[in-house]
Amino acid sequence: MLSRKATGFTLVEVMVSLAIMGLLAVTVVVNMNSGKRTEELRGAARQMAADIRSMQSRALSAGEVKACVKGGVTVVCENSAADCSTPCTGTVPSIYGVMATTSATGYVLFAKVDGGRVNYWMENSDETMLARRLLQVGSQDVEIQDIQLPGSPPQSRNQASLGFMRQSGTNRIYDGTGTEPSIIDIILRHKISGATQTLEINRVTGRVSIL
Repeated sequence: MLSRKATGFTLVEVMVSLAIMGLLAVTVVVNMNSGKRTEELRGAARQMAADIRSMQSRALSAGEVKACVKGGVTVVCENSAADCSTPCTGTVPSIYGVMATTSATGYVLFAKVDGGRVNYWMENSDETMLARRLLQVGSQDVEIQDIQLPGSPPQSRNQASLGFMRQSGTNRIYDGTGTEPSIIDIILRHKISGATQTLEINRVTGRVSIL
């Protein structure tokens, strides 16, 4: 009689196939997560650069912000009118700006609406137009790792304010030490991947670049 050979896979073959499929699945997930983190970092850099350019544009056009009187001082009330003694009305600031702080997962858009405050950096929380997160949704895995003045070696700063003067749009930079550098770098870092992205702000040309 002719014998028939059994068809199918052996246990060893099945186990090898499952192992290969598992490795492929892990590789796909890792690549997807890596791509997501890269896009999160790039997206945060693009957003911050766009906000800086937007504040400069608002300064050039002398765009209004909402302001009111609180404790005898004119304050920004874009998002809240709490404790104001007057209604929020349109006011043209003298300075429009962005403040960044190291180790923060966001930054602040601010405006100078009180005539008694003539500095071009953020001095008080009541100048806040918007507290912006680097990542609008999900975990806050992107942070401002460092703020640097380019050089050899670069000089680190804990904080920096970028101020744009009304109508002229002139860019002013305050690094917290009383000096005014011509160029400052804001370095963003993804906490999980460790990758970084640098924004370069040139006070002289007014250019904002993502390096």
